[in-house]
Amino acid sequence: MHVFNPAEKFYIVVYNTVFQMDQKSKSRIFNEDGKKRIIIIGNTLLLFIPVFLIILTITILILDRQEKMEKQVYSDAEYSIVDVKLKSIETELNHVLHDLFTLKSNSLFNQYINDNDPNLANELSEDFLNIAMHQRSYDQCRFINEKGIEVIRINFNNGNPYIVPDSSLQNKRNRYYFQETIKLSENEVYISPLDLNIENGEVEKPFKPMIRIGTPIFNKSNKNKGILLFNFLAEDFLLQMEAYKNTMLQNQIMVLNSDGYWLKSPVKEHEWGFMFENKKDIYFSNYYSDAWDNITNNETIQFETKCGLFTSKTIYPAQVGLKYIHDLYTTEFKEGQLLQSKKYYWKIVSFVPNEVLYEEQNHRRKLISIILGLFSISLLFMSGSLAKNRFLKNEALKSLKLSNDTKDKFFSIIAHDLKGPFNSLIGFSDLLLEEIKSNNKANIKKFSTILHTTINNTYDFIINLLDWSRSQTNAIVYRPEIFNINDLILENFRLLKPQADKKNIVLINLTSEDFNIQADKNILSTIFRNLISNAIKYSNPGGEVKVEANWSNSFVKCLVKDNGIGMSNERLSELFKLESTKSTPGTNNEKGTGLGLILCKELIENNKGTFKVDSEVGKGSSFWFTLPIG
Repeated sequence: MHVFNPAEKFYIVVYNTVFQMDQKSKSRIFNEDGKKRIIIIGNTLLLFIPVFLIILTITILILDRQEKMEKQVYSDAEYSIVDVKLKSIETELNHVLHDLFTLKSNSLFNQYINDNDPNLANELSEDFLNIAMHQRSYDQCRFINEKGIEVIRINFNNGNPYIVPDSSLQNKRNRYYFQETIKLSENEVYISPLDLNIENGEVEKPFKPMIRIGTPIFNKSNKNKGILLFNFLAEDFLLQMEAYKNTMLQNQIMVLNSDGYWLKSPVKEHEWGFMFENKKDIYFSNYYSDAWDNITNNETIQFETKCGLFTSKTIYPAQVGLKYIHDLYTTEFKEGQLLQSKKYYWKIVSFVPNEVLYEEQNHRRKLISIILGLFSISLLFMSGSLAKNRFLKNEALKSLKLSNDTKDKFFSIIAHDLKGPFNSLIGFSDLLLEEIKSNNKANIKKFSTILHTTINNTYDFIINLLDWSRSQTNAIVYRPEIFNINDLILENFRLLKPQADKKNIVLINLTSEDFNIQADKNILSTIFRNLISNAIKYSNPGGEVKVEANWSNSFVKCLVKDNGIGMSNERLSELFKLESTKSTPGTNNEKGTGLGLILCKELIENNKGTFKVDSEVGKGSSFWFTLPIG
């Protein structure tokens, strides 16, 4: 088993402990160096931004796809709702037409028309009454003769139909529905616009939305004998609009006439504007001008404006009647009939306001924004941690490389600084032995003095080196005690007075005599001893060295100042670098260890103090430091 000699042990300690940076040093580098912070921030962003952009892009794509699918579902639902309502109206009209033509083909009715027997009118009135009672959707069922006089009329009477007596029958020759129907050919049908019932020249109240559906009546001689007319109560199918609302969205169902007036509106006050002089300006285009052009110019359309989503389909009532006749009698459409059947129409419109249409979308976007915000904060934190760890790892690798490089230089310095003194010791000891043999007392004294000085310098070098290595490994234990700092400074003055006296240098203590502190006396003494010795070394003969200690909040602030040769800025920048430990000769060519100032800086900073040097060539240097007291 190999036994290490003292020199080997020393180098092992230096290699294993001095040149490896501990966590505290890493933290100090990270916290104090602004440029390195910028590097970490930059690396954090390089990690954060690509990942965040990828997540953001994927989220936007998924969200966009979902919103498009959702929008398509809403659009299809709106189309379906409008289409169902349109077919519902067509079905209602076909039911009325069916009842109308069933009554027209009634044998008793045909006998009455052809025989013109007044006695049959009462019996025929019962058939009219049966239809009104069973269907319950006709406000009036009437036969009006060719002169416009009512022959038979059944009034619904709010669910209690009755036959209107002859004395109450009226002349309807001037009413538009009579004039439009009487001029039709046989097997043609008239379906009026949807409006409100008028009695005695005024709109009946409560309102009765009405559609007049009629057909001319011809006898066997093809002579027009009048018209058969049903007043269809449209209130029910207008109310049924509410049953066709979108269950996913709060849509608004509207029915408009060809002039753009509301027949059915979510706002009751907007309905039937064309029936009242004071409401003539209440029509759709005044509220949705950007939508009306699209609706009126297209039979079927769905579009979106700044107000919301509109879905519209057109129903031509006259065309419904024309198709019914065509299917009933298998007749051909006459020229111009289709064109004529489009002269008026109704628009079935479903409207979804933007605040409703995008309510779910906006809520989802807010939720996703919050989730992305929380995710980005977490991602930024993780990126920062990774960047910091990567930075510290790189710094550690750089530090290890620097340590290895410094180690080589440091070993070379140690070898040089130890080899020189030991060569001198060996050489002068050989000479001293020779002079002892020859009993040359003058040379013996000379060589002994040189040996003494060389041994002291070498000893100081080794002590500083060992103290510094202990500071690097945190082996120096902080042992605070209460003492008088003035006495400590004077003690170091006494120790270094011989060195100062050789150069006639005055040591000046400016510290208060009763300045008591609590600190580690040995550490503070080591710092003062090195700084005062260094000041004497670089002071000109006849110069002075001043030492002062004062309070600075919870710190003691100490100053060691000389008026010696000073240092250049270049020398100041290299002062605390381990690879530049070669000492500059003093003013009397004194040799130094090169580690004294480095040791002081390490001791001060390891005890959470600060160390600063101010120097000017030819004017001297000031070394000041602070240490926390407690």
